[in-house]
This record gives sequence, C-alpha cells and structure tokens, in this order.
Amino acid sequence: MIKSDFKHWIGESLGTTHFQITALKGDASFRTYYRIQAADKTYIAMLAPPEKEKTDEFVAIARYWESQGLCVPQILAWQQQAGFVLLSDFGDVLLLDTLNEQTVDMSYSLAMQSLLPLQMARPTDYRLPSFGATHVRQELSLFDEWFLGTLLNVVPTENEQQLLENTYHQLIQVVTEQPQVVIHRDYHSRNIMVLPNHHLGIIDFQDAMIGPITYDLVSLLKDCYIAWPLTRVHHWAHDFYNMLHKQKRIKDVSAEQFIEWFDCVGLQRHLKVLGIFSRLKFRDNKASYLHDIPRIMDYVLAITEQYSFLTEFDSWLKQSVLPILMPTLTKYTLSSQSQVA
Repeated sequence: MIKSDFKHWIGESLGTTHFQITALKGDASFRTYYRIQAADKTYIAMLAPPEKEKTDEFVAIARYWESQGLCVPQILAWQQQAGFVLLSDFGDVLLLDTLNEQTVDMSYSLAMQSLLPLQMARPTDYRLPSFGATHVRQELSLFDEWFLGTLLNVVPTENEQQLLENTYHQLIQVVTEQPQVVIHRDYHSRNIMVLPNHHLGIIDFQDAMIGPITYDLVSLLKDCYIAWPLTRVHHWAHDFYNMLHKQKRIKDVSAEQFIEWFDCVGLQRHLKVLGIFSRLKFRDNKASYLHDIPRIMDYVLAITEQYSFLTEFDSWLKQSVLPILMPTLTKYTLSSQSQVA
C-alpha cells in the first residue's frame, strides 16, 4: 500500500494529479522506489522511512557530485522530514545485466574512469565520515556476530578469538596506511546503471565516506554478484593503478604494493559482507542473499591462501568454518523455499 501523503507529495512536486506509479524491486535497505509516469516523462520516487534511513546524506552528496560533473540522479524535489525524494530516472538497465566476456573490459574501463573524479569529489557542505580504524573494526564485528555467531553458531575459543583479532589488526593497518579519498562504499554492478547514451550512472551513494584508495575498485572488480578469474581482476586493477599513476595521484607506491592493498581491502570488505548478508536473512527476512555467500567465501579464500601473514587464518577457516558452511546454507535455503511454497 502506497502512502496517501507520499502520492499527494508526488503530485504537488510534479504539478499534476495525472500520473501512474509503479513499485520497483527493492534493495538491501529499508528504502522503497517507484517509477512515476507523467505524460511522456518518467521519474523515480524514493521513500526512505525517517526512523530507518536518512536522506540528508544522499541529497547533499547527489547535489555536489552533480555539480562536479559526475553522472548521478538529479534531485528534483525533497521532503526531508518525511523521507520523500523525487529523482530523474536512470532506467532499468543495471551494469550487471550487461556484463559478459565481450563487454566486461570496456564496461570496467568506463566504470574505473568514473572513479577518478569521484575520488576527488568531497562535498563542501557535508562532512563525509572517516573509514578509519574504529569503523573498520565495527564492520568486522558483523562477521563475528552475524556470520559466525548467528548463521553458523560458531563460538571461537579464546585462542581463535585472538587469531581473529590479530587478523583484523593487520587488515586495519592496510586500510589506514593507504591514501584516503572519497569512496562510494558500494560501487558495484547493481549500483551502476547503463544509460541510453551508454554512459554509466551512479546510484545508492548515501553511505559515502573518506577511505582507502582501493576500496571502490575492489567493490567493482570483486563484485559480490558476479565473479571473474583473479588474474583478470588483477589485470584490471593494474590498469587503474596506471590511471592513478598517470595523474600523479599515488606516489612512491609500486604496482605490487597497490595490488596487496587491493586484495587486503577486498578481504576486509568480504568478511563484512558475509556478516551483512547473514544479517539480511535473520534480521530482515531477506534470505535470497544467502545464495551469494559461496561466491564471497571464494573471494575470501583466494586471498587468505595467497598471503603468508594470513596462513593461520586460512587454516582456521578451512577447519572450523567451511565444513559447516554449505550444509548450513542448504538448510536455510530449503527452509526459505518451503515457506514460499
């Protein structure tokens, strides 16, 4: 049921009561989206419950990024207290829907080119929070609480908890030692739209922060919804390193160091996502995200197997987590399917 005050506000914003409204597929947040057809134009209306979601950040970032030439939806109207936002319509074509062996090189090249100005686009009227050590540790606690504790019912021993803390400490060091830039924080193929002119539009950026220079790159290239061979991923990451180097955005950083930063930031992100996708199942009743967990675990193991300082953590994952992961996912997936049936 669409709220009557929301529909009334849309009509006032458009200056007409003659429009059609169609609900769109939601995402992992509490926001809901609608396509508005009025005469020969379409718009997107977003409803973000104020008690659950803030629109201030989204609007401030959108307006500033648009002023800097980034391709983001235009804010056409905003009712702050109610959480109503009217946006220009970027269509329905996600980058994810277009990715294949023939298109991926060009698509990722365009997406990486868009990252260059984004990393410099720090809003002047909104202070982006820092993706610092405290925040990184809070994100990693999602892995502890929701993935290990709630999904798998794993309670680490004292020695195992110390192993986790040591691993987290090393990852935090890697995150914080990198050059700090503007980061979207969820720059992947479901948050990048392919526009009719073949330009790429950026959405879902309200959680932007100041963080490590490799963060958005790893979100894009080690996407939670599609995977490519690691050698190919590293080739693309080298391309972005060369873009940065050409613009003199990184100094005294070798390509090898950059790739290690990239891999370790990816590990931190994917441990967090394992927690978030588990939370989506148990807190928000969105079980479909469990289907993506095996892909994310593959990302994790590809890195823990590669770096010697992660050897002990890798062994622990394979001994204490992997044997129970797939049976647990199968159980909950079958349970969710039976509930739908």
